[in-house]
Amino acid sequence: MRRDAEAATPARRRSWLGVAAASVIAVAAWAGYWWLAVPRFDVCAAVLPAPAGCGGAGRVGTATLWTVIIAVLLLATSAAALIRPRGRWWPFAVGIVVLGMAALWGLREVLYPAD
Repeated sequence: MRRDAEAATPARRRSWLGVAAASVIAVAAWAGYWWLAVPRFDVCAAVLPAPAGCGGAGRVGTATLWTVIIAVLLLATSAAALIRPRGRWWPFAVGIVVLGMAALWGLREVLYPAD
């Protein structure tokens, strides 16, 4: 019984490290979305794409949508890391890749809102 508990500890630690990695990706994505979306200037330069803090209400709605999408993907990736069906790692790896790609795609969508 003691040997099983000792063998389970590294797997459990790896699972929590996976959740931490997914959380870092999600928090970085959210920080980027809202850094771009929150208005900070009264007058903005007329360049495309608009600098961070410019761009009007189109960015706030898009940032909200992508915040929710990333939250759902974070929950799914965390579940894949903690549940680990039959000890397989590939569901978590796929979750991390999808989360990272979605975070980058969301950043692009917030930067170039389709108003």
